Amino acid sequence: MTNDTSLTPEQRDRLLESYRTLTDLYATCRVPAVQAALRGALAELRAALDGQAVELDDYYRPASTAWYQAPPAAPDLAVA
Repeated sequence: MTNDTSLTPEQRDRLLESYRTLTDLYATCRVPAVQAALRGALAELRAALDGQAVELDDYYRPASTAWYQAPPAAPDLAVA
């Protein structure tokens, strides 16, 4: 009996490219609702790829960490 529910190499490559595209978009987008949707999409895609035994470590490029870093402190405008 064969298992017809596994990904073809082409499908795997397309999904990995989609993952990279979504990660890049997440890194550059500053719209909160879009960021939330992208986080959800990336989580679902990671879960699906993991279920197919696709190792993301070889393909994963972390998004910029700027989105969760605290903003720089405001300059002190008080006159001494």
